[in-house]
Order: sequence, then C-alpha cells, then structure tokens
Amino acid sequence: MGSGNSKPPTASKSLPDLKKPTTASKLEVASKAETPASSTSQDRSKSAGGRRKHPDPKNAGENPVAWELLTYSPPYGKDFEFSHTHYLYSNDVGRLEDFPPPHTAPTRKHEIFDPEQYKQVDEHTDTITDHFLTRPLTELVRALCGDYDDDISKSRALYRWFTSQPVETTDYKKTGKADTAMYQLWHLKNKRNTYAGFFSLLCWYANLPCAIIRGYLKGSTYEVGQKINKESHRGEWNAVLVDGNWRFINAFWGACVLSGDEEEESKNYFYTCDENFFLTDPQQLIYTHLPEEDAWQLLDKKKSVEEFETMVFLKDRFFNLEMRVLSHNLCNTEARDGEIEILFGLHPEKSVNHRFLCIPTYFIDKDKSKQTRTRPVELPQKNVQLDFIHRPNENVLSIKVRFPKVGTYKLEIVGKDITVNTPDYDFDWVAIYKVDVNSIPERQVFFPVVEDAGWGPNPILSEYGIECLSHSSGVIKMEPGRLELKFKVTDPAKFQQANFHYQLTVIGAEDENMVEKHPFQLTGDILEAAFNVPEGEFKMKIAHKLGEGQERNVCNYHIISTLPKKQVVGGVGGIGGAGGIGGVGGVDGAGQAEPPTPERDELGELRDKLHQAIESQNLEELERAVDLVESKGYGGKLPGELREAKDLIARLKRLQKLIHEVMTLNQRTISEIRSYAHPIAEIHIVMRATLLLLGDPEESTKDWKNVQAVIGKTGKMSLKRRIQELDVNKLTADMVMRTKALLRDIRLEDIVIISAGAATFFNWSSGIAEEFEQRAKE
Repeated sequence: MGSGNSKPPTASKSLPDLKKPTTASKLEVASKAETPASSTSQDRSKSAGGRRKHPDPKNAGENPVAWELLTYSPPYGKDFEFSHTHYLYSNDVGRLEDFPPPHTAPTRKHEIFDPEQYKQVDEHTDTITDHFLTRPLTELVRALCGDYDDDISKSRALYRWFTSQPVETTDYKKTGKADTAMYQLWHLKNKRNTYAGFFSLLCWYANLPCAIIRGYLKGSTYEVGQKINKESHRGEWNAVLVDGNWRFINAFWGACVLSGDEEEESKNYFYTCDENFFLTDPQQLIYTHLPEEDAWQLLDKKKSVEEFETMVFLKDRFFNLEMRVLSHNLCNTEARDGEIEILFGLHPEKSVNHRFLCIPTYFIDKDKSKQTRTRPVELPQKNVQLDFIHRPNENVLSIKVRFPKVGTYKLEIVGKDITVNTPDYDFDWVAIYKVDVNSIPERQVFFPVVEDAGWGPNPILSEYGIECLSHSSGVIKMEPGRLELKFKVTDPAKFQQANFHYQLTVIGAEDENMVEKHPFQLTGDILEAAFNVPEGEFKMKIAHKLGEGQERNVCNYHIISTLPKKQVVGGVGGIGGAGGIGGVGGVDGAGQAEPPTPERDELGELRDKLHQAIESQNLEELERAVDLVESKGYGGKLPGELREAKDLIARLKRLQKLIHEVMTLNQRTISEIRSYAHPIAEIHIVMRATLLLLGDPEESTKDWKNVQAVIGKTGKMSLKRRIQELDVNKLTADMVMRTKALLRDIRLEDIVIISAGAATFFNWSSGIAEEFEQRAKE
C-alpha cells in the first residue's frame, strides 16, 4: 500500500507464490491485496477537480459540492471541520446532527440481509449496460436505485454494480465530464482516486450517508504475526448508514480477483460480488480492518493496534463457510510438547459438505529482500503425517499438528464447499497461524495417514445401512485393555450387501498392507469388533470388500491408549498374546476404566474460561466461551455457569439496544425537548434522571434552565457522546437509588404519548439502573 506521499499500487488482488508441499497445488486461488491508500493531494484534486462538484441528486440543474465524510482530513479539504460526536471530517459538519454517531448496531448482518431475498435487485443491476458509463451519474444511480425506497436495496444495487466493473481490464477514456462513471473509473484505474472514494460518491447520489474510513489492513502484503506498517498496510473502506445503523462495505475487496501468474502479460482477472464485504459485521471486519479512528470500529470494546496485530489471521473463506473461532484467537501461539490442537465451530447442517486441509511449513531466515520465507516440513518416517483433522461432533472441527523439531512454523488452514461448482473455485485460506515450538518429546509419534473416508463415522456408513453406537468421534482415548466398537444395523436390505473387516496398525508401520484383516461379529442387529489394545497409538481402518482384491474405505479411528497417571495396569495383552492386536480375546483384570483424566482437565479448563468471560463482561468473549462449551458437548456438565453467561449476554445485548435507541434519536427531537420553556413535570424528571446517571449534580438539575444548557452542549460534552461512553461499573449505588426514586411514579405508556424522545431517555435510564442492580447482586 502506498502512503499519502507515494503512488498507490494497482487495484488488483494478486496470487502470492505459496511455495507449499504437494497439497498446496490445490490452492490456486487469489488473495486480497490492500485497498489503495488515500491518494496524494495532487491526485485527489485531479480526480475531483480540486473539489468534487456534481449535480445534486434531487436537482440536476444545480452543481453543489458533494457532501463528504472522512475519518481523516483530506489534503484538499481546508474547509473541512471535525465532528467530536461523529469522529468525522466533513465539508458540512452541521448535517451530521441529523444522523446517529458511530455505535454498535443491535442487529447482525444475517438478521437484516439474505441474498436470496435481494435476487431481483441483483438481476436488475446486471441488466444495466455500459451505455450508462458516459451518461451523468444521476442517470446511472437512478437506473440502479430508482425503483427502491429502502436503504439495503439501494446500497446493494450500488455494490453489485461497482464490484462487477472490470476496472483492470477495461481501457477507459479520459473524458472531461466529471459527473460520469467513465471519468471516475478512469481516475480509479490510474490511481487518482480510491474505490472507497468513488463508492461514497455513488452513495451521495443515492442519498445514502456514507463515510470513508481509513485504517490498517491485513491483505496480501501482510504476513501472519508481523507488526503493522502504518504506510504499507494503510487502506480505505466505507461505512454506509443503513436504516439508522452504520454498516461496513469494502467494494475493493468485494470486487476483482486475480488468478494465475503474477506476470503482467499472464494476469487473469475475474470479477465477483463477494458477499463478505457487503454490510460486513464489525465483529468480522475487525480481523482484517482496523480503523485509525477507534470509534469507527463500531465495537463496544475497542481493539488497539497491538491487539489487532496479535488477533488470529482469518480469511474470507472462514466466513463463507460460517465458521467460528473456539480455541486459539491469537495468531501467534505455542505448541506444548510439540503438539497443538486448534478448534473451530462449524455450521451443523452445511458443514457436512465442507472439506479442510492443513499445510504446515517451516519459517526460515529472511532473504536479502527481507521477505519472510518458509519451506516444507520433511517427515522423518513413512506412512505418517503431521496433521490430524477430524470432527469430534457435527459442530466442531479439530485440527491437531505434531511437529518434528523445535522452531517456528506457519500453519495454513484451507477449506472449500464441495457443492460449489463455479469456475476457479477451489481450496482457499481459512485461517493462518504462527506457531512456536520450544520443545518436543524424546520420541515424537506422528499421526496416521488419513484414508479416503476421513476420521470417525460419516455418511458412507448409511449407504450400507448402519450407524455408529459406541464411538462417534474419530479419536478414541482409552487405557490399555479391551475396546468394543459397535454399530447398529438400521437398514437390513442395504446391509445384506456389506462385507466389513478392519485392520489395526501401529502408527508408522512400514507396510500397512501386510497387516492382518479381521472380520466384524454380527449379533442380532449389532455389528461389533472387540479386541485388546496395548499402550501406544494405532490406526483402525474399516473397509467393505468389493471383490477381486478391491475394497472401499468406510470409516477410520485414531486410537490413543495410555496408562493412567500413578497407576499400573497389569494383565494386558500386548502385540503378541491371545489374539494380539485386533484379536478377539479376554484381558485379565480389564474392567470399566474411570473417566479419563484429560476429560476432567478439559472440563475444569472450560469452567475457567466461562468464569473469565463472565468476569470480563465483554459480549464477544462471552459468546465465544458459551460457543466453545456447547460445541464440545459440556453444556450439561456446566449448567450454572452456562446459564449465568447466557443471562449476561442477553443483558448486554439489551444495553446495546438501549444505547442504539438514543444514538438514532433525531437531533431535532432532542432540540425539541430543549426548546420547552416550561416542560411538564414528567419530561423534566426523566431528563434529571438521565443527567444524574451521567454524573451531573442532582441539585443543579432541579432548574430546567440548567438542564437545557446541558442538553444543548455539543462535541465531546454532547448528550449522545456522554451516554455512549458511560461505564455502568463506575456508577454508585446512591446515584442509582436516586434515579429509581425519580422515575418511580412515571409510566412509559404515559410519557411516550407526550414525547417520543423523553420516552427513549426513560427507557435508557431505567435499563441502566436495572443493569447496575443486577451486577451488584452478582
């Protein structure tokens, strides 16, 4: 990314040279590059004629200056002023009073937008021809948005049209008409404007308030775990006011994708409307976009640059597959004793069609160009691999990696949806981690090579009319002794064709094909394999015999058999003995073992995570902790903690909604309250209660003129800003007690008839008081 004093790079997203082992050849997809940084003063003045002058969308006969909103002072904007309530520079700062300041929206994207419901908008947008490129922008925007009166349809039409424009591959003419798309796209292609700048202009024509947000981006020039460079990682995106809430849009990241060779003559662009960057939730965007102005993170708990640098590096495909971070939320992590397990939440229905790979590489010293380099990890033995990917249940993806030596590694997790058939769709990045390995076991045991059916029960079993009864996970942890694996026949007709056998192999065996095959035992409708398992790690491969020496893999297990701590178990058959590995036979002294110690440890760890999240009173941490507990199936074992966490989540969301209602109050409504010379008693009391919670002396608020003076303040002392910055934990019991006493005799249904604005402040004051009392009880 270029800085304000250098030429911005091309608006393309290039495919980096991954230099991965064999599996990486499947990853021939493009990555996002940073959005171009704000252009120089000279460039911006060229792109807009010094000041942007275009026909007023409501009156094509006039040529006023477009209303601009930016989080930074533009080099051409000597007349721009800063709003201390909206944290924006504008050439008409007074107009901002009619719009809410930046705040956390009470709803998420999936609650307000479903692409299927806006198909007609997309289809209509796709019919707009290139004829409109040379017509005035008023005509283009009218053709795109003229049939709509809702904000989502308008913003969708603009986003769909803009992201479909083949900027890099089109030879635009440098026309002198600044109010045409041709003019704007020529300047965009020639680095004299930005995607965010042009999109904000389109929004202005559509009467949608739109701000240009400048900040730092984790794109193709960013390496996992590195420090943010405030020049090369700087970029721009937009925040559009949609139905009273500011929503993020990044048209650049949502548009062009580059695949193929990076050489200029071999570049192959294709254009797509990426849903990830339309009305993106701030909870998602913060993983890759950090505004310079903290308020425009649109989060309750703001992230610092240092926190942004250490957050897990999540990519587009992660959100496309509707995944969730359950365990490692930092990009730099450590593998204890040479092993790491990373957990992600999955969509319970859709994820059956999702496939994942893990590509570990080894960091080596930077080359002369100071570029970070990696090389493939060499395996020390045959028939093993470093990673083990399985699903403990339908909601969780587990990725384990065991490392061969001390050092720093890069873990690239990629995934895809096998139901997607669009061109150029293949595995793409899900998440990237940097892992420090400071120690490894004296004898590291690696993972078995994955077979076709993957790990654990899967849909293939249903093809043969059976389902798993005993072990639903692909990993079986046990003490040395007898293992009984059971399946139930659910469809006898399908099962008649089945001919199952299994093999049990020591991890890393030289020739797995030479291992003896054992049949299953059928008793009634129960299919069973029972055998002795000594200490160690094993691979159990279950297959269906097809005939003529052919077979089909249907299920696999990784068996980990370890002795309990401070306990010696005798009489267990080893590899030899009655039946050996996989042989059916009795075991002296083998009985029902106690629940494994790792489960008890895990339960305690999850309980601690819930307690820490509850203590933090942070909505994001609470939701992640609850998600982790429920996804791992421990909800029934932590009912009290889970209930407390969920109650707190509901209360925090209610507080968000109360603040949102205040933030979206029209400034004219607040001015109306202030304009009352002699308000009725109820309105005066509600405003006294509001100011009391904000720290104003109760005695002074008895005089309505003093209340009027406080309501009339602007900037840092404005009423909205003080409410937004209030910390419930800093209130006192006396303040809350007096607030409740003031509001005791007022009913919402009475005051809402008199003043909708006063009713909003009544709701806020009552809700804050209730939340304080609830926290005091806890």
